[in-house]
Amino acid sequence: GRATIELVGGGTISVVSFHGTSGISLEEQQCRVAQIAQVFDDIGDGLPGATGDAAIIMGDLNTDPWRLRTVDASAAEWLRRTDETDFAFVSAVGPDAAPTYAGRVNIDHVLSDRYGGSCTAPGVTEGVPPVLEAVFFDHKPIVCDLVAR
Repeated sequence: GRATIELVGGGTISVVSFHGTSGISLEEQQCRVAQIAQVFDDIGDGLPGATGDAAIIMGDLNTDPWRLRTVDASAAEWLRRTDETDFAFVSAVGPDAAPTYAGRVNIDHVLSDRYGGSCTAPGVTEGVPPVLEAVFFDHKPIVCDLVAR
C-alpha cells in the first residue's frame, strides 16, 4: 500500500507499507522479488510505490536482507535495490544488527531515499523496554527518528 503525504511547505512524501509473502520456497522468494519491483518500478498505476519528492518504505520484508542474502533471492534483491538507487536502510542491517524476529533474523525494516536517522526495536535494543509486556505478535516494532540526509 502507498499513501502520499502533501507537505505544508510543498512537496510530497510517499509512504509504502510493505508486507512480503511468507515462506522460503523458490516460488515464495520470486513472489517477494516481484513485490519489490512494485515498490521500485510500478505499483500498478505506472508509477513505483515509492514515488514523490521523498519516500519511506517500511514493513515486514519477510526476509533478512543481510543474513539471508546468499540463500534468498528477495533478500539479495533488497540489497541490489539499495546499491543501485538512492534508497538506504534506516533500520539496522548487517551481521551486528540485533535479531528482532525469532531471535535469529531481521525482517522488519525502514528504508528511505531522503531520510536517515536511527531506529530501535523496543524489547530488543539494549536499554529500550518493550512497548507492552504482553506478547501478541511474532514481530517487534521498529521505532525510528528520521532526519533529512
